[in-house]
Amino acid sequence: MRHAIMIGLTGGIGSGKSMVSKLLTTYEIPIYDSDTRAKSLMETDDNIISSITQILGKEAYTDGKLNRRFVAEEVFASSSKLLQINSIVHSAVIDDFSRWAERQATDILVFESAIIFENGLEKYFDKIIAVVAPQKLRIERVKRRSGLSRKEILNRIKNQTSSKTLRQRADYVVINDDRTAIIPQVERILKSI
Repeated sequence: MRHAIMIGLTGGIGSGKSMVSKLLTTYEIPIYDSDTRAKSLMETDDNIISSITQILGKEAYTDGKLNRRFVAEEVFASSSKLLQINSIVHSAVIDDFSRWAERQATDILVFESAIIFENGLEKYFDKIIAVVAPQKLRIERVKRRSGLSRKEILNRIKNQTSSKTLRQRADYVVINDDRTAIIPQVERILKSI
């Protein structure tokens, strides 16, 4: 099999990246959901568990499960802890993605992650697609689905690449502002790839 085109799909919290990801599956493009895999690895990989516990303390885990609320509060309040945790987890995620990619029999593979640029992961991909949306809309979307406070959401947004920078650095941009049709944008990108 020839080398598949590796696509990085990114966008900040509430941008609609997961919706674009679901749309891509309708074109029979395999999607690696790095967020879901990272959560799984953080509870099953002994090296990750040990490293997180060293950085954040025993409170990071309760009965063998990641204490998500505690971890989020710790890392989003400290950029150095966030960088440490991200480098540990994302190194393992990239290895996991590589093993997953080898098992796929397709011309295009997509790696979905909110923090591709933040972690220097863009070097692993042939093209990057960024999904962008107005901040006010992003906050509304996240509030509806997560129960996070406005302050917690803004804290997360602050730790992610800005929409302006995403637009500059990505090869393709999908605008998800609830007014611009998504399907024609995605179809244009797929034709171009």
